[in-house]
Amino acid sequence: MIFAGIPSTRDEWPEGVLEHLGSFRQGDVVEGFPMSYLGNPDVPVHAQTAAYRDAGPGTIEFEEDFPYGMITTQTCDIIEEDSKQPSQPWVQMVPVYDGEHKHAPTTGSTKRRSYIPSNFRSFISKGGVKYILRLQDFPLDGFWVADLRLSTSVDKGWLLGRNPIKVFGSEEGRRMVGRRLAMLADRPAFDGKFERVVRRPLKRELDSLAETELGQDIYRQVVEFRIRADNNINMGQVEVWIFSDLPLSENVRRWFDEQTDKWRIRAEEEGLVLLPIQYRQLDKINAKEYRSLTVMSLRNLTPDPPWYQN
Repeated sequence: MIFAGIPSTRDEWPEGVLEHLGSFRQGDVVEGFPMSYLGNPDVPVHAQTAAYRDAGPGTIEFEEDFPYGMITTQTCDIIEEDSKQPSQPWVQMVPVYDGEHKHAPTTGSTKRRSYIPSNFRSFISKGGVKYILRLQDFPLDGFWVADLRLSTSVDKGWLLGRNPIKVFGSEEGRRMVGRRLAMLADRPAFDGKFERVVRRPLKRELDSLAETELGQDIYRQVVEFRIRADNNINMGQVEVWIFSDLPLSENVRRWFDEQTDKWRIRAEEEGLVLLPIQYRQLDKINAKEYRSLTVMSLRNLTPDPPWYQN
């Protein structure tokens, strides 16, 4: 059905569409974004679905109008510049909205609340919420974000007559869109023992330090966490690697050594062998060894590099 509906040649595409697509890049924003999703009001999860309880049983398509939408499709697949038979009739888009905007209450409360609570916005600003991207150079006042949890296919012809809004101040900023999407689709799963011994306790400790001087030192100095395990799903032993651009300061390294001592006690209880922690500078590890390690995602640090601190 899909292939049969795509124009056979470039000449069969609607006039002006392919030419207009040349101005778009992954991460560009367009004005106006009607989005829909399927739900069953008999068993609602989101309040939006629950509001339709009186609509009767069965699946219903819900619609929501967002002020803007961001294109997440890879740039080459948007333009298809060198293709004699373009095969991508759609782009993928996610909603863009102002996290500071006050919305009407959905329950008995009469208090209007921001779309995104202020404490949560601070994490987003640091690149610490994996499914929400802060748009660095949005032209309007507010806290504008792209919500990567909600993706919709849009016919490319819909873009004709709409102009791209550039919301990243650099090419590196734009590349974060692709990196974040890749991370969301390719997050590794870890043994529950490792989650309980290392990843969750480390995340809690980092969260508790977020507003402290030590926490800021850790955030500035640590670029990435990775691990090496005999088996990520059924671990017998694991080694944690901490990467930085420069040598870690004494207070930061001491803090991680203290955490390791706590992990080791828990690891013995769980039957997990915890190897000594490894500290490495990124310019002092070869590519083969680096690629053999698995990213350990922590929302306060990994996977966003230091330049993504807006």
